[in-house]
Amino acid sequence: MPKKIELSIIVILFIFVFYCALTIGIPWDEGFEMTRGKERLKYIFSLGSYKIYWNYQSEEFNPGFYSTLAIFITNMFPKKFENEIFHLTNSLFSILTVFGIYKISSILFNKKVGKIIFLLCFLNPIFFGHMAMNSKDTIVAFANVWSTYIFLRYLQDQKKNCNRRILLAGLTIGLGTGVRIPFVITLIPLFFFSIIDIFFFKKIANQNFSFKKFVIHLIPVFVIAYLITISAWPQVHENIFTKPFEIASNVGNTKIHIFGILWMLLNGDFFSTSQPPPLYVIINFFYKSPEFILLCYVIFIYFIISNKKFFLSEFKFFFSKILLILFIFLFPTLFLIFLPYRVYDGLRLFLYLIPYFSIIPGITIYYLILKFNSSVSKILLGGVGVLFVYYFFVFIIITPYHYTYLNKLNGNFFDSHKRFENDYWGISIKELVKKIPTETNLISSNKKVKISFCGVSNSLVKDELNKLKNLKYVEKNLFLNDFDYIVMTNRAVKLQNNNSSSDVKSCFVNFKGEDLISVKRNGLVLSTLRSKF
Repeated sequence: MPKKIELSIIVILFIFVFYCALTIGIPWDEGFEMTRGKERLKYIFSLGSYKIYWNYQSEEFNPGFYSTLAIFITNMFPKKFENEIFHLTNSLFSILTVFGIYKISSILFNKKVGKIIFLLCFLNPIFFGHMAMNSKDTIVAFANVWSTYIFLRYLQDQKKNCNRRILLAGLTIGLGTGVRIPFVITLIPLFFFSIIDIFFFKKIANQNFSFKKFVIHLIPVFVIAYLITISAWPQVHENIFTKPFEIASNVGNTKIHIFGILWMLLNGDFFSTSQPPPLYVIINFFYKSPEFILLCYVIFIYFIISNKKFFLSEFKFFFSKILLILFIFLFPTLFLIFLPYRVYDGLRLFLYLIPYFSIIPGITIYYLILKFNSSVSKILLGGVGVLFVYYFFVFIIITPYHYTYLNKLNGNFFDSHKRFENDYWGISIKELVKKIPTETNLISSNKKVKISFCGVSNSLVKDELNKLKNLKYVEKNLFLNDFDYIVMTNRAVKLQNNNSSSDVKSCFVNFKGEDLISVKRNGLVLSTLRSKF
């Protein structure tokens, strides 16, 4: 493909990302993250003398490095644009993540494969949908991908740019742990696989690789990462040598580490977020991946069996590299089987896997293009192409709510609220509230309306409602049923105070009434303002 066309495609993609970043509403966590970032920044600039007044639930488990950095960036711009700048900052790190998987794919396979994988990752609806709104998991993905790239380059040549790689590794790992303490767990597959390769196979690692030097180099990496992690973490500053490890040891303790999200809707069934099904990751990827991607996996298996000689000749140590990618992808599933961990919100906690999930489809498409003279390849590539065109059509239709995407294997898109939570972060609320003046009489009635909220952040909705002139409302308790209207998304909620999942239902099912206004994409209701019967 000519360079000008490649550049044009990249520019168009970047513009589209930035458009979505400026269009979406404020996601559930953003208000909290920005408030925390502002407080942490004041604390840092006061050299620790500023007393942080907030005490959010489980806040000590949040090192908060990225939110502090992002707020530092937003402060360079007018305050009225702070949410938009926050979204654009998230988007920039997300774009760099996609560029990172291109670099990984290029050194493991070749640049042509890397370019295909770049596009597949960029256009993945889950990853694209999270680019602007997710200020945690996109950063974890960035840190994981670039840590992996740096480490692979280090394995290939231990001497070249060694000091620079040590510094960059410390920075990227520190950024990851500075967002989520369990980030280091995401690097276990790479580390484990590399150890085996260093001692037994030497297929990725250089033949002259020194494990002794590797251990020595890990020391400055750890120090740099550690300092970054604790830099914006006031809760550990009383004792920076013991407190971080004390907190980290309790991250998986659900009795201590309590989250607000207790229930989830997954493939038509309700589960406790502390007891997810073992195949949680697989189920989400199966139903949330575009059909053409899943077809590529089937085709890949077929050609690996029928023409493995091609892959062995085209790519050096091919199966070792594929095994590494599969291990990275399957590790979270094995982790959840043997050590159940609280998970929620679809694939957001596993967002870092999506770049790697794009690698095998990228290799498959590369193979089909290379073998286009074959009638089988023509048919299969045509099938992939048709499914891609269909997917891209849906991709455009659901803008800017791409993360709500579900494939046809889940049934009709408009009916998918019965099986999965969709706009669980409430980014469609902005669009919903804008419809109130023109499509309802809530303002013209000149009465104070009683409104409650379900499946969304109360403060988020109120921030949007407060932008409407002349709207008079009072917030009512959801569980007392003392409201006239309810703003909601399709999240799981429990009205009964017990531990059974039998009483868990989605907001749409729990609260009956008439939908006055809704935000829809491709027939699916993402959020709605419902009047009570």
